[in-house]
Amino acid sequence: MPMAVIYHLALHRDWLAAIESAGIYYPPTFKQDGMTHAAPDTETLIKVANQFYRGVQGPWCFLAISIARLNRVGIDVRFEPAAAVGDREDHFAGSEALMFPHIYGGIPEQAVVYIGSVEQDRGGVFLSLPSRE
Repeated sequence: MPMAVIYHLALHRDWLAAIESAGIYYPPTFKQDGMTHAAPDTETLIKVANQFYRGVQGPWCFLAISIARLNRVGIDVRFEPAAAVGDREDHFAGSEALMFPHIYGGIPEQAVVYIGSVEQDRGGVFLSLPSRE
């Protein structure tokens, strides 16, 4: 049976700094949102990236995260409708039909099963990722 994996977008420098200092990553909007946003697949992750972070130059990385590993360390994951990211409540077309994995905690290094880079074009648009499902 395949491992249930969800995806999170992070600035590479933020991920490295968090892991080097504390072993757990919290996104910049965690305190305001009360959770860590994630996506159910890489296609949705790219849509979210282009909705909220287009033009913010990286380098960016994506984290493939095991739900089971999060649960083992007491971090709850709930699939819920799209939620505001920081002060932004706008969403991409079609997002209202999706359920997004919301991580009620940070992302510990041991929950990450894969780290990949995310490419942007010169205008800051995020490009598609190869599927890891």
